[in-house]
Amino acid sequence: MPVVLILIFVAVVAMSFSWSASRGSSILEKWAAENGYRLLAAEKRFLRLGPFFLRCGKGQVVYYFTVALSDGTTRSGYARCGGWFLGLMSDAIKVEWDDGAPG
Repeated sequence: MPVVLILIFVAVVAMSFSWSASRGSSILEKWAAENGYRLLAAEKRFLRLGPFFLRCGKGQVVYYFTVALSDGTTRSGYARCGGWFLGLMSDAIKVEWDDGAPG
């Protein structure tokens, strides 16, 4: 019986990590598409959170990303996906560009 409970726990944790990764990525992709950007790269950050260091909740995910604008130029920045209270259950996203320009 304890082995079954351990296996169930491991499966639930694995599914949670998988859902978290796909959900955060989909929020970022949706934001890029809605703003007319083409997402070129996105790296999930765990320790180097950029401007979101000490401003990121447990249920939120931070990405460092690069997008292509409609004129072909590229911009990079950090995106915090998910809301403070609902985490990734929320579609909230906050973007901070590397150049500090509004976004």
